[in-house]
Amino acid sequence: MKSTLSELKMQGYENIFLWVLEENIRARHFYEQFGFSPTDDFLVDSIGGKELREVLYIYK
Repeated sequence: MKSTLSELKMQGYENIFLWVLEENIRARHFYEQFGFSPTDDFLVDSIGGKELREVLYIYK
C-alpha cells in the first residue's frame, strides 16, 4: 500500500479515493492505518438481493 500511494503521489495525484463496504471493519481499519479517512458520502447498492452500503474514503 505504501508503494502504491507513493507512486500515485509521484504521478501527481493529490487525492486518492476508494469505496469500502460499511460492514467490512477489517478493510476499513486497514485503510485508516494508511491515512485514509472516511467521508460522509455513501453509496447503496444491491448485490444478490442484499442491500450493501459503501463508504467513500479519501487519502490526502
